Amino acid sequence: MNIRKIIVGALIFSACTSNNSKQNLSNAEKTVRVEKIMLFGKDDNVVKFYTDNNFETIWQDSLSRNELISAIIDSRFDGVLPEKYPLKKLISAHYNYNVLSVAELQKADVAFSENFFRIAKQLATGKVNPKKMYGDWEPYIPENDYSALLNKSLADQKVYDALEDIKPKSELYNKYKKAFAKYVPITSKDTLSAEGLLRKKVWVNFERTKWLEPDLGENYVWINLPQYDLQVVENGSVTDSYKVIIGKKERKTPILSSSFNGIIVNPKWTVPPTILKNDLVPKASANRGYFASNRLTIFDKKSGKQVSPDNWNPANYGSYRYVQQTGRLNTLGQIKFDFPNKHMVYLHDTNNRTRFVESNRALSSGCVRVEDPFRLAEKIFKIEGKNISKSEIDTLAVKEKTKNFKLNKKVNVHQVYFTAVINDAGDVKILNDVYSLDNKLYKRLIQ
Repeated sequence: MNIRKIIVGALIFSACTSNNSKQNLSNAEKTVRVEKIMLFGKDDNVVKFYTDNNFETIWQDSLSRNELISAIIDSRFDGVLPEKYPLKKLISAHYNYNVLSVAELQKADVAFSENFFRIAKQLATGKVNPKKMYGDWEPYIPENDYSALLNKSLADQKVYDALEDIKPKSELYNKYKKAFAKYVPITSKDTLSAEGLLRKKVWVNFERTKWLEPDLGENYVWINLPQYDLQVVENGSVTDSYKVIIGKKERKTPILSSSFNGIIVNPKWTVPPTILKNDLVPKASANRGYFASNRLTIFDKKSGKQVSPDNWNPANYGSYRYVQQTGRLNTLGQIKFDFPNKHMVYLHDTNNRTRFVESNRALSSGCVRVEDPFRLAEKIFKIEGKNISKSEIDTLAVKEKTKNFKLNKKVNVHQVYFTAVINDAGDVKILNDVYSLDNKLYKRLIQ
């Protein structure tokens, strides 16, 4: 038997009253105005919707109300807890709709609209906004017009279908949805046993799939930070992989999506704000020889003139640029991969390649270091249609002269965070939660 029918039936039974035999069909045929005071404190979508619709009630249709209730119940298959929605209240209003007073009709209408917007948003983008939770996470936010969606779904009498269509459609989402159905019975509160940990990991990572672009691109670089791994994906197939070093816990690598727009051989390195404040200033203040030993040149930002370490004023450290010259000893190594982003991060080589053998590779100040980066560059150049071989890049690197190659953004880059990865057979592998992000997210999901 369909579980949805069982739940709806049980809730309807509990909502019934002795007055249910008195039917008044007029409520299904009339429109009333919602009092503006009822919208005080409501979500902006709710206020705008009723304002645009002249504050008229719109949930007279029994089929539409029933489909909203059904969609909320079925949302459990998409990582949603239906019991966090006022189902009993909605079902009672639905069942008793024809005998509701005007005030009750107004309240019921707002409740149906409010919960339509709420479930639509949660199905489309997840329960949690990672930007608000973490700060350094740039989620994909689809440009959904939820008011237009509600108007159309009611006009077409296809509320359930509208909410089904708004869900992510990516292959990754569907893979985690299958794992969620297999491993996460909503009734279980166990998170301590091996099975409980697996359920928890699958659930939080299923939520994260809702924060990704549905179209990752034809060709892209996929960097799963907890896996310390970079994969090159071409036409849906992994064609190469590399070990990477990511940001340490106190200087996390941000989660974002972008496209490569340049490769620089023998890059100069300008000290970024975090390293400047936390590392350079205290060390150089204690010993001005820090600049020479790290091959750093100081420039005045206003005049552009070089400044002697002896004339450097640490109290005004922000008024200078600090540039490290090119070469094998450069912090970025001998090659850098640029892509537009708000966090001033990039992929790069390193002047210490011995650390790729370590199992815990959360070691950098935020940027991702790549093992064998020249091979990666050759791969990206090939996808871009540029005939530049690894040997040619090696030759340029030896000369220690800076060479900029512009790219046409044909290769996307996705820095992601999945602590449970699923293979094509549906098997789940649990990874270390290197940034300790899972528990906080799980607590929000079950609230």
